Amino acid sequence: MQFELDITLLAMTAALAVRFGVLAATLPLLDIRSVPPLWRVALAVSFAAALAPGIVKALPQANVSLAWPSLVMEAVRSLVVGALLGFTINLVFTAVRYAGSIVGMQIGFSIVNSYDPMSNSQVSVISQLYYLLAVLLFFVTGAHQILVAAMFQSCLMVPPFAAGDPVGGAWYLLREFGTVFTLGLKIAAPVVIVLLLVSASMGVVVKTVPQLNVLVVGFPIKIGVGLIAVGLSLVYFREVTTTVMTGMQDSLAEMLLAMH
Repeated sequence: MQFELDITLLAMTAALAVRFGVLAATLPLLDIRSVPPLWRVALAVSFAAALAPGIVKALPQANVSLAWPSLVMEAVRSLVVGALLGFTINLVFTAVRYAGSIVGMQIGFSIVNSYDPMSNSQVSVISQLYYLLAVLLFFVTGAHQILVAAMFQSCLMVPPFAAGDPVGGAWYLLREFGTVFTLGLKIAAPVVIVLLLVSASMGVVVKTVPQLNVLVVGFPIKIGVGLIAVGLSLVYFREVTTTVMTGMQDSLAEMLLAMH
């Protein structure tokens, strides 16, 4: 019995595994500490093994060099490409967390931030709620399928063992980072506007009845109205988030085009 080992396919699989390993480490729900690193490695290797044969056939003239300098450069390049793709996907979830922190601060929950052992940091309760809802919408809308397609497309536009321009992708990501604040304010706008009206109303009441302790009365009212506004604005939250996730494919394509 004879076994044939395709060095080109093996090297391509290893390069893709490095790229997808970084991407898997930054995906939602996979970036928490409770997910074993072995699971992330297994996911990356599985994707790489599944896509490598198709990439080799699509790039018949791929120049794979097994010299150590070439392998090290390709490992670094794959790390950068995977990180840029992961950061592009996480722009939406960063904006959602930012919106949750704004809403929590306006309601008054900023003083009751809870310790999140998964991320080893203090997180806002509303921010964590928005994040979990966004993750659910990520899978419900089929955005994870867009991610798999983007993985294959990234290998065609920025193939392993080929020259690329990661600097262009970094500049694109830097420009797009400004949309995090715009999207976060857009998501938090309904609750912020309602609470602004409540604060203005409380100011009028205090001027009318100076004996009223606004600190005692105002906090429960803002919390109650804020929670009601959060519940009613979830429909708006779904529409905005799903719209952004639908356009995630275009964002990933623009990122890859900037690196091409």
